[in-house]
Amino acid sequence: PKTAMEGGEAPNEPGQILVMLNVGAIFMGTALTIRALIGERAIFRREQAVGLSTTAYLLAKIVVFTAFAIVQAAIVTSIAIAGKGWGPGAVERGAVLGNRSLELFTDIAVTCVAAAMVGLALSAMARSAEQIMPLLVVAIMSQLVFSGGMIPVTDRIVLDQMSWATPARWGFAASASTIDLIRLVPGPLTPHDRHWEHTSGAWLFNMAMLALISVVYIGFVRWRIRLKAS
Repeated sequence: PKTAMEGGEAPNEPGQILVMLNVGAIFMGTALTIRALIGERAIFRREQAVGLSTTAYLLAKIVVFTAFAIVQAAIVTSIAIAGKGWGPGAVERGAVLGNRSLELFTDIAVTCVAAAMVGLALSAMARSAEQIMPLLVVAIMSQLVFSGGMIPVTDRIVLDQMSWATPARWGFAASASTIDLIRLVPGPLTPHDRHWEHTSGAWLFNMAMLALISVVYIGFVRWRIRLKAS
């Protein structure tokens, strides 16, 4: 099959589309939840003091925001696929799932959910509503850097290690694995990142990392909003 370059597309167009999709997922997920806890902290503390389960409260937030994140991911992925199509030389199937569109949606949806957990963590950290916007800007910009789509982080000391804690790194890697970005954009334009390979092992590892990151951030939020001993 032809590569994207041979098919007449811009040399790095698939990568640029993935960057936009993943930045969109990170922004939507983080913005969705970053005000969720700070806005009702006083009410929550009063209810918590008289017996509201912290775990039940947090799980309710997670379920609702996960549903919204998935719907948002479905919308943005559908628009991207309908608007650009798959183009010449595209993979016939995903790395694991038979339907490539479904797998790409899964990549973006899980990334959006993981970003929502980051937003909850930031909301739990913030001491006032005025701190929300600076935290949101820092979170989005840092993930843009660590995603690996615009600024290579593969095998770069410090950057590579720091990127492991960000959903953008694994969301972009999962998407790159799905569309086989290394083949579509060969040569020096694309680093040979083993997490971008169009294999079931690489894709499943990326998904596992997104799940792990989500659990870690949820654990941090649960610890942060726990009922403190008087």
